[in-house]
Amino acid sequence: MKKLLSTFALSILAGALTSCSPVKLPVSSQYQISSYSTKQLAIKPSYNTLLVTTPEAVAGYQTEAMLYIKKPYQLEAFTKNAWIDPPANMLYPLLIQSIQRTGYFSAVASSPYTQGADYRLDTQVLHIDQNFLTKPSVLEFSVKFVLTRVSDNKIIASGIINQNLPCPQDTPYGGVIAANKASLLITEAVARFVITSIKRN
Repeated sequence: MKKLLSTFALSILAGALTSCSPVKLPVSSQYQISSYSTKQLAIKPSYNTLLVTTPEAVAGYQTEAMLYIKKPYQLEAFTKNAWIDPPANMLYPLLIQSIQRTGYFSAVASSPYTQGADYRLDTQVLHIDQNFLTKPSVLEFSVKFVLTRVSDNKIIASGIINQNLPCPQDTPYGGVIAANKASLLITEAVARFVITSIKRN
């Protein structure tokens, strides 16, 4: 009888622990950021070459989680929706393709072991989230970039690009649509700024 009661008590305790432990729900929908500018900004390429390094992300945004804001200063994540990759990783090939499409550089490299690049572009995702404090909700996407001349390691330009775009619907997918519009505008702005800065240098 004591053994039966002991087993029953253990079963109740196990059930209580299970109910108190956080349960991670499976993601049912994954999305990508794939839009980039294809604008040609030069008739023929210059002799300049550019190394585009892998973008970084500030703390809190180094994740596939799709983040949103419903309370000031509080980030939350959608439970059943996520990016297929952290946004900084998805931004990387978009920047490279957009800069290549400008037609300005004789070569655009992505390998850190590339020798002889004239300039280096470093980028950092400062934040990307869907803000529900406004109606309609707004997708906030902010990227910092630094352009460096490799020969003397001198920073010749830096800046921050902010895109705050209204979402077509107050849903995770509405944020995805707005994020892709933002990535197109960001890649175009970065490409233009890099080329303009080099010409002025």
